[in-house]
Amino acid sequence: MATRPDQAPGEQNIDAVFYRDGASNSLAMNLLKTARLNMFNLFVEQMRPSADTTVLDIGVSDDENEGANFLEKSYPWPEKITCAGIGSGEQVKARYPSTTFRQIAPNEPLPFADKSFDIATSNAVLEHVGGVEQRKQFILEHLRVARSVFITVPNRWFPVEHHTGLPFLHYWPAAFRLLLGRSSMQYWTKPENVDFLSSGLIGREWPGPKPPHIRMAGIKLGPFSSNIAVVASDDMHP
Repeated sequence: MATRPDQAPGEQNIDAVFYRDGASNSLAMNLLKTARLNMFNLFVEQMRPSADTTVLDIGVSDDENEGANFLEKSYPWPEKITCAGIGSGEQVKARYPSTTFRQIAPNEPLPFADKSFDIATSNAVLEHVGGVEQRKQFILEHLRVARSVFITVPNRWFPVEHHTGLPFLHYWPAAFRLLLGRSSMQYWTKPENVDFLSSGLIGREWPGPKPPHIRMAGIKLGPFSSNIAVVASDDMHP
């Protein structure tokens, strides 16, 4: 089974940390579910999938809970989904037996040929892959293996930081990392574990030949909405 270098002893799976703090109570989980349902609806609206559409979901969660793997929970044609994750995928395969699971390695090319899928998507993964170059390579792999791309990430300007549940402190990343450094949430103090992404930063870093469509998503609060959705397609005009 794949592991993170800093995985805590006894941690149930490699993705448990992502739901341990920010979604640890019922209110937070309900907000997470609302945001992800809204993003799923936006996915359907923007991508217009059919029963023949093949989908690659990059970064599925080994931690199965109410808020995780929302595409697999909601998509009407699960047999068309290939789930890619860095864990063993045991819970994914057990809960969503109609899907296909492929294990992948962090910061390595995806094990798929060019344009193997109609859509490549990922939710709340881009902020965890590392720095600027790792984000660019992650996006480029989406663009390589699929004709259309739908990426969603937490918006750094949402008042509550998604992974810790703490309000406003993440507006000042240096203070956020300093104050959490000796707490039970110290995992989030490392930029390679979580970085704070905005629509402007994503637009500046975008590595593809065509600019993406970037929209506020999730819980809608204008520029302070909970999430950012990024859509790119071979059919988009420059």
